Amino acid sequence: MDLIIALVSIDIIASKFLNCYITSERLSGTDEKRFSIFGRFFERLGFKNDNWLSFYFTIFLVVISAYALTTFFTGTAFKVLYIFTGLFTIILNLGAAHSSYFGRKNFITEKLLQN
Repeated sequence: MDLIIALVSIDIIASKFLNCYITSERLSGTDEKRFSIFGRFFERLGFKNDNWLSFYFTIFLVVISAYALTTFFTGTAFKVLYIFTGLFTIILNLGAAHSSYFGRKNFITEKLLQN
């Protein structure tokens, strides 16, 4: 179970890196900033360019979460919840990266942009 948690954590960081890299290279519109959870958070704090800052914040959160799962929250339910939440996060990051790369919305970003 710990190996799966480590792999999901690495995949979360890798997908966020891919999202940040592609977004910084091929930003196709301002709508892409709207579905960034960290974008809304950093906008309230007054940061303008939050692309790589959100990547570092993601690393911080993943490391803290993985540490907490191995020391404090050692129950199987917590680990399964982390795995499913991590897989959902990976799908969102890869969907946003796909949208940024091709310059058009896909079914994931369509759902995220609905208010």
